[in-house]
Amino acid sequence: MSHPQPPQRQPTPSETDRYIRTFHNVALGALIACPILALIPPRKLDFFTFGLVGTTAYSANYLTRERTGRSIWQHVGGSKAGPDTGPDGTVIESVVSPTERANLDRELQYAKEEMQRMQVDGRVSAEPNHAARSAREAWKAQREKEIQDDLDVGKGFGEMIMDQISDVINWRKKRDDDDDDG
Repeated sequence: MSHPQPPQRQPTPSETDRYIRTFHNVALGALIACPILALIPPRKLDFFTFGLVGTTAYSANYLTRERTGRSIWQHVGGSKAGPDTGPDGTVIESVVSPTERANLDRELQYAKEEMQRMQVDGRVSAEPNHAARSAREAWKAQREKEIQDDLDVGKGFGEMIMDQISDVINWRKKRDDDDDDG
């Protein structure tokens, strides 16, 4: 008593392309129309608004996945789940030319050498941090001395701020005047 099922026909490539193009256009339209509909009066936070926000997010995710092969969450999380796929679901193989591969290998080797150079006895050297810290402390000490000198002369903080702004604005002119003197 069971009825035989008619054989399922496969869609033609033109039908598949038309479906993909239509879905792309609908997602693009929803990405534009949904936020506009959510923002026109009366603005209220109800199920309709949540539906519009959800549709916007789904459309953005679809368009992102269509273009890059990865969803928005995969972009945000930085994960690389599975191979890259095109809009039709086919796997896209990454092709790297021998020249690019050689450049990548050279950069990798350079990075390894830099890491080894920075390591001293199995631990990362603190010398670059120490030099930066001492330069920062020297700048702070010089700046505090300049502020104290200005206060001793009788300048107020407003006048010191205006002097700093003037120095920043006229920096090039001040630099040119110094070059002419020396």
